[in-house]
Amino acid sequence: MTSNPQQYVESARRAAQWIVDRQRPDGSFFDADLGISGYFKIPYALGISGFFPETVRLLRWVAQNHFTAEGDFRAPRRKASTTKHDDWPTYSNSWLIQAAHRLDQFDLSLRGAEYLLRHRAPCGGFHALEDGKPYVECLGTSWSGMAQLTVGNLTAAAGVAQCLQSLVNQQPDANRFYFRMTTDGQLITDVPDGAALAYYVDSTQEGQIYYHPGVALIFLCRYYRATGEASVLGTAETIFAFTERCRPDAYAFPAAGKLGVGCALLASITGKGEPRRAAETLADYLLDTQQPDGYWRLPEVEIYRTIKNKDSLEVTMEITSEFTAWLWEIAALL
Repeated sequence: MTSNPQQYVESARRAAQWIVDRQRPDGSFFDADLGISGYFKIPYALGISGFFPETVRLLRWVAQNHFTAEGDFRAPRRKASTTKHDDWPTYSNSWLIQAAHRLDQFDLSLRGAEYLLRHRAPCGGFHALEDGKPYVECLGTSWSGMAQLTVGNLTAAAGVAQCLQSLVNQQPDANRFYFRMTTDGQLITDVPDGAALAYYVDSTQEGQIYYHPGVALIFLCRYYRATGEASVLGTAETIFAFTERCRPDAYAFPAAGKLGVGCALLASITGKGEPRRAAETLADYLLDTQQPDGYWRLPEVEIYRTIKNKDSLEVTMEITSEFTAWLWEIAALL
């Protein structure tokens, strides 16, 4: 396929319309006692798609049904059907904070961003949980950093930038991108048997969790735009150089969506052709895999076989919302 940003726009519009067509009159998409998985990315996707009334209506529904007094979008009575919202306590919140702030829903965004700070680790990252024990990884840390950057908390965002730079600087193997740290900032390279996918990206293997370097690349590029810190841009380029050593599916795989956006951001900053081509490869992959009605579904590959409800509307809505957002952003950046 020949890369064409206008095709990305048309694809994103079709996907956004597929989402909106499933909205209920009260703004919701699912019953209040279902999981957060199905809707937490929708406000971000619909907001940048131009569906402002629909997005605000959903956010008002969320405020009435799920947002706690402490600023947590994961209301106790609203347990998700997957454990990731408990294991990554800041990730879904960060999607909603960014969307709410862009639409001037400051009662949600500012209180939500303040709540995230409860999960900040001593190293400057934001912790995840495994068996109740905290650690730091790229996804929750980078997206929490984006939430803080969005609301203007540059102090917290600076801590995230320093944490990610330290993670990259500690990498011991050119063919691996370890993405876990202790809460005090030590890279974790001791990997349990059979758990490699949950600890590092292996450049010699296909089907890796490419969103860890990808989300770090997104945050570092946007933080660089906010501050102009040259060392941050250098770290971003180091991450991109690692992804170039990966197998070709690093830019053509569902878990590579965030990496495609990170590459588009890097290309827009540096003007270099390599990250631009990587972003185009990812966007073209999304065009090729979009269903005729406008949505996406997860393929039958190893890393998704453990998802019991992979073809449910909840999961389909989540990935369609994310890919909609990425196509808009890549089209705008390129």
